[in-house]
Amino acid sequence: MVIEIIISEIDFYITQNIREKRILSGMSQQDLSCTIGESESYFRNVEDPKHPQKMDHRMLAKAARALKIERYEDIYPEKVPKHDLVKIRLKLLKKENDEKEIDENGNVIPNMEIIFTKYLSEKEINEFKIREGRDKFLKIISNGS
Repeated sequence: MVIEIIISEIDFYITQNIREKRILSGMSQQDLSCTIGESESYFRNVEDPKHPQKMDHRMLAKAARALKIERYEDIYPEKVPKHDLVKIRLKLLKKENDEKEIDENGNVIPNMEIIFTKYLSEKEINEFKIREGRDKFLKIISNGS
């Protein structure tokens, strides 16, 4: 499936970084969600680019403690992102339930492929803020593989 999302550049980075650290720690989405006292689906929703739920600072701190991350510099990008909102076209990569999330070299297997990233102008950001509903951040381009 190919989708297009509009998301804060830093939210996208942090979400992907936490996903990688969660997988490398051996925790499932459900385990991490329950460990921080949230519903079992919390991290499934946070990590799903089709879902609007993202982490706030409190949840990020709770996740960091659960994953034994001691420094925010291990979560945040090295430099402050230059852009606010970005439009990202992604190809979601299917994973079978029993398929591993780490390859034989110890690397996290991606759950998506970035096709392109477009940085939104101030005008586009203002138009984005005016729109309402789920379609303001997600557009399904193709359901095919």
